[in-house]
Amino acid sequence: MSDDSSTIGLDPEWIAAQVEVGGRSPTSVEFTGFIGTGQMSRNARFSIAWADNLGPESVVVKVPSSVSATRAIAFEHGIYQKECDFYRSIAPLVDVSVPLALGVHFDAAGQDFAIVLEDLTGSVQGDQFTEPSRRQLGMAIAQAAALQAPVWGKTDGPGFAPYRDDMEQRAAIGGEMIPLLLDAVFDRLGPGLDDGIEKMLRRFAPLAGGWIRLKNVPTTLVHGDFRPDNFMFGVETGAPPMMVVDWQTLTLGLGVTDVGYLLAGALEVENRRAVEHELLAEYVAELAARGVEYPMEQCLADYALGSLHGVIIAITATTMADQTERGDALFTLMINRHGRHALDFGVLDRIERELN
Repeated sequence: MSDDSSTIGLDPEWIAAQVEVGGRSPTSVEFTGFIGTGQMSRNARFSIAWADNLGPESVVVKVPSSVSATRAIAFEHGIYQKECDFYRSIAPLVDVSVPLALGVHFDAAGQDFAIVLEDLTGSVQGDQFTEPSRRQLGMAIAQAAALQAPVWGKTDGPGFAPYRDDMEQRAAIGGEMIPLLLDAVFDRLGPGLDDGIEKMLRRFAPLAGGWIRLKNVPTTLVHGDFRPDNFMFGVETGAPPMMVVDWQTLTLGLGVTDVGYLLAGALEVENRRAVEHELLAEYVAELAARGVEYPMEQCLADYALGSLHGVIIAITATTMADQTERGDALFTLMINRHGRHALDFGVLDRIERELN
């Protein structure tokens, strides 16, 4: 059911106040349409007119989902708060390339939020259904290290509280939730699942809680949805080579989880197998250049353990996000590829050994 109740992020007067320069406001702020394919929120573009070209010609404003149930779930789980807090307090601590936030509003009681972002008009969004180039993968690996290295082992401060989960509580909830969600996933996506994936999911379900306990070592920040749809690649002169967007799933954990999520989700299985070790070596080297020593042996072990992250994301998103044709195709692709990744590394065998 759609709920088009007002959100401050669609109010031209509020946007004008966020983008004013030196106390001078634009002469007009005009909504030009929604962009992107967000499942949990919406991105609205506004054109901006100035008397003397002081400020930006356009901005993108991120606002809640128009579906009341999706909005309620997002606020309940702190999804919108995570992104607002990222732009307010975390982005200055890390080196990852992100859009400039011109204004941030968060109102938990009113179930509203808005983030006014620079409009990356010289960039194009990546596409989960189109494999990134080797150059783009290399840039993404570098951005993962740029996010994680500056705060590696330094996440005890109060600013990281929104991203610090109670692991026992999270494991208990995950252990109960994943088995319950599987039937809904099979009903919605079942015909598209590859051979062996349904069996793998049913085997994983009772292990989900234990896997969460094993995996979520709070080493550093983890984007959590590190994939091409959340990358903006520069295509015009002067545009940044790459920016990372959508910080609603930011958490603390094993940093290499982002790398595994990217490679397994963005590449066909055979292509992922062909490049993953080479790209993991690049990730380790990028971290080392930023002062973080991460032995390859440990990296590989953590990479394998994190392979199920994409499965969890796809299962929960299938049942939480607004249903669209593209969304169903995306979640099917994710479950198949991430499930195959986990099978390649025998991670279910490892979990069973470590839990017994």
